[in-house]
Amino acid sequence: MTRAWTMRKMADEFAQLLGMAPAGVDGGNLTFARGDLHSTLSIWKDRYDRAVFGWMVVTYDTALRDRMNSFGGMSVRIGHPAPSGEANPTNIPPGACYPWPASGSPLAREATAAVTEYGRPSLHFVRDRRDLGLLLLADTHVHRDSVWSFAPTNNEPARLAQAILLARHCGDQELERAAVAKLRKRGEGPVAPWPDYLFRQAVADWAKQYSKATGIDLSDLAKLKRKRPEYPEAP
Repeated sequence: MTRAWTMRKMADEFAQLLGMAPAGVDGGNLTFARGDLHSTLSIWKDRYDRAVFGWMVVTYDTALRDRMNSFGGMSVRIGHPAPSGEANPTNIPPGACYPWPASGSPLAREATAAVTEYGRPSLHFVRDRRDLGLLLLADTHVHRDSVWSFAPTNNEPARLAQAILLARHCGDQELERAAVAKLRKRGEGPVAPWPDYLFRQAVADWAKQYSKATGIDLSDLAKLKRKRPEYPEAP
């Protein structure tokens, strides 16, 4: 009698295809540890069509994960091409696109090919904490080894505030200088689709929430909401 596929069985199959032993497995989530960074490969079934599934990798800073949990953690999501080969990321993350295997059937060829080709590059995409911060600062998606960091324009102010938060938590002055430089450059521009909502004001709003959640001082960023703002000085 054949055994039906479960999320845990799928996770075990993914680990074999990756040739990597995860530090932990929780259902369809495989977590791999690298110093201050952890990467979780998550498998999910489509909420509307249970016959298909998808997978993605998220890399996050472990020290700030719990305190930033309500905001999705201090993290970046890594995307990979669809079975069609399409590698042009948009501001909307891709959905589930692989057929869920029937009981007793192997994984579809396109699913095994994707995990084999894109799994390891996705898990090793973020090099270290500073690289995580620079990816948060990126103007758009960053491509490496056929995969990319998901950086939609609609959360750019939030990502910048996170980069400064991470820099201050780690004492990384170089990262903070890069973030402040971008803030000064973009601060007086609008945030689409709201022409009267400035980039600096959006950063201020996010900074206030992040500071409250983490206890890390971002009060200088919160002041950017004023009509005559005082931009933070680079350290």
